Amino acid sequence: MKFIISGYFDAGFSIGIDDFPFADPVVIASLNRQSDFSVKYNKPADQYAFAEELTKAEYAYSDAEGHIGLSVPIGAGLEIDLRGSALLKHLHEEALQAAADPKFMGSYYADPPPGIVDIIRSFQAEAGFLKAVVNLYGLGIGYLYIESAELSKELENYALWIYRCYEYATYGTYSSGEFRNGFRKSVAEIYASFSKRDGIEQITRRRIPCDFFPGYQVVLMCTKPGDVTCAEKVLDGYDEFTPIRMDDGNIQLGWAAAIVEPVNEDYVTRILFLLKMAQVYYGICDGFERLFSYHISQSVRENLSGDASLYDAVSLNRLRTIAHTVAEYTRFGALTQNISDLKLLNTFDQLGGLSRKIEHMASACEIFTNIQNEVLEQKQASRDKRLNVYAMALTALTIVSVLADMMSINEAIQGDRWTLLIKLAAILGLIILVIYMTFEGRFRKLKSQKS
Repeated sequence: MKFIISGYFDAGFSIGIDDFPFADPVVIASLNRQSDFSVKYNKPADQYAFAEELTKAEYAYSDAEGHIGLSVPIGAGLEIDLRGSALLKHLHEEALQAAADPKFMGSYYADPPPGIVDIIRSFQAEAGFLKAVVNLYGLGIGYLYIESAELSKELENYALWIYRCYEYATYGTYSSGEFRNGFRKSVAEIYASFSKRDGIEQITRRRIPCDFFPGYQVVLMCTKPGDVTCAEKVLDGYDEFTPIRMDDGNIQLGWAAAIVEPVNEDYVTRILFLLKMAQVYYGICDGFERLFSYHISQSVRENLSGDASLYDAVSLNRLRTIAHTVAEYTRFGALTQNISDLKLLNTFDQLGGLSRKIEHMASACEIFTNIQNEVLEQKQASRDKRLNVYAMALTALTIVSVLADMMSINEAIQGDRWTLLIKLAAILGLIILVIYMTFEGRFRKLKSQKS
């Protein structure tokens, strides 16, 4: 039996809607020179052709990491391999720190197994991690996947406790936090390296949790006889499971945990890929849901305080376009049409309410953009009114100037006094009208305050 730590995280901003920003070999080469982890971008082969081109060339099937019938609009993402890196070493060290912390193994988790620190040391010496991979997507959501080696019979019974120590090591709650801080800094630097500085980062900037990782799903991989029974015993009381029979194996799916029993070990990657994309889609919707909730509160605050808005018509249109694109991309129906796949994805949807998140995100976007459009319309109306006032004022001043020219000095001395008084009264009236039109808003405000 093996255990897998898998979960999404939010970088806090987006640099695109797909893999386009990552297709820069110069940046990738620079990151590989500067880092002790490897960075790789696997550009998918062209899977599409017009009808008349089908007989001219052979097209590779690179459908979602080689799985037939899967289509991922957000792209394959940028792949980061953490094996041998300082980050992974910090994770091992902090797992021991969490296991040794009496506040964690005593008050937070009651009745830990005796010698939990020795159990973690035995795991690090005998098994360790086979894979430690991170996928970063243009929408600003990443996915962390850490897979252990095969556990011995002695360690199998402690799989959940080993997972808990590593889980809280990533949070940095009961440890030094070096992995969390270093990981967060590296992710931000990688995204900044690929950013096109086209304004998408600013309009998609969202608040993220201080602990960076919102949570994980532990997957127990059962490949040997008796593993399923052991896994059910290990996770007894940890989560509620829904059994799903799929083409590639059987899975007991919960929100925080899952038990996977593949029909053939070579086909298990499809199930893991579906679990991965389900979490990534959920993370995308969760991030953009928080984005628009924050924008709505900020818009209300700006309207109440009279502060200037940061959004114009162009940025609003871009934000609305991204929101509708996200809503379309994260539909499970766009990912696969396979009935076996949809069994797993629909069960995940029932557990996490992804469909409701998509609807709430889209409605929150509409509320925010409607508020901002009204603000822009009010500003435009106020601007038009000021321009009209200026135009009328200039017109009145022109008339005043013409009348003044008509009143020559000789006419003022020798002319009819009544004619002179009429002209002076007209000029004075025009001046008063210009002053009233210029300060009409203030006059009305004072009048309303007195009443």
